[in-house]
Amino acid sequence: MSAYRAGVVWLALLAGCSPGEVRPDSSRAESSVARQATTDGARPAAARGAATSEMCPAFPREAWTPAKVGAATFVVNRATRGMAARVRWALAPDSSAMLVVEDPAGVENEAVPDGVLYATERTGRTWRMDSVWSASPSPDWTSVAVGRAVVLQGGESQVVAPSRWEGAAKSLAAIAGARPALTADSLHAHSYPVSGMAVAEGAAATFVADVARDARDAPIRFVNLDGWRVRWSCDGHDLLIGVRPERVQDDASAKSARRVAVENGPLTAAPAADSIAWVDGPTLDISVKVARDARTLRARGRLIEGRSDRITVRDSTASGWSARRDVGAGVPLATTRNGRFVLAIAPRADARQYESPDQAVVYRVP
Repeated sequence: MSAYRAGVVWLALLAGCSPGEVRPDSSRAESSVARQATTDGARPAAARGAATSEMCPAFPREAWTPAKVGAATFVVNRATRGMAARVRWALAPDSSAMLVVEDPAGVENEAVPDGVLYATERTGRTWRMDSVWSASPSPDWTSVAVGRAVVLQGGESQVVAPSRWEGAAKSLAAIAGARPALTADSLHAHSYPVSGMAVAEGAAATFVADVARDARDAPIRFVNLDGWRVRWSCDGHDLLIGVRPERVQDDASAKSARRVAVENGPLTAAPAADSIAWVDGPTLDISVKVARDARTLRARGRLIEGRSDRITVRDSTASGWSARRDVGAGVPLATTRNGRFVLAIAPRADARQYESPDQAVVYRVP
């Protein structure tokens, strides 16, 4: 079954959504978690009936003012590279926040973990994580769930020794503290092949970052093992965690899923949250040049312009538009509501000869 068809079946069973709401790319970034959801002591969501307004509250529409920010540049993916990488993003329903994914893939589309960045005008803060299989914002966009990946290569011996999972477990425990589930044995038991050309084993653990807080480092909590795909219930209480991929390809669906409460407690009857409105951006590939055509993005009281591989900004004033201010190099792709965060494709100074010379960055603009 293709990733698109798997996503259609998943939403039809768990969310009651029409197939037309599913994007073909949804399998990689947000869902296609499974064709069926299994949980301990809970029936699949489809058997519990459609969502009610109480189960699926609307996105909060309270008034807010963008925080004052200083200029900064944030690289979306600082760790993993592949033969090519897709860039995509989604905006919160009120455009106050942006979630960006730089999604690399290996030769023959083999699985490579992603880089993820979240930015919000409400606090002016950003949060990012490398080596992620999947990422999904909560329905109210105050949290981000990620399936944090670990990948072990077989090397010249083409063998992944069981003892090597000890280091992988420690790397995951370092994110949110040691947990009984995060052991070498448990990761090994939950591992799966991620390459069809060499011996490479992958695994994952699901974490949730509290990105709504105005804090330098967003609090992160461990939820459960696995996380090839992650998706929220529409009430933001549970996560639907994809266990392992059907194939070694980067866009493969998960074989199965289980439902887990984010903060312990009983599971709810709420169906899966609506599909995230991902926007597909350019592919970063050494053999494909990113279009450098002039473009203008419009925000509230602000114009973001891209000309000759430079990005500038002009603000609305009582006497008209202000003089242009330089933001940085690159091509603008998207912006949050007031133009405080701008996603762009910018030159990558440390690119190797066989890698794309471009990367996804987010500029914070005062």
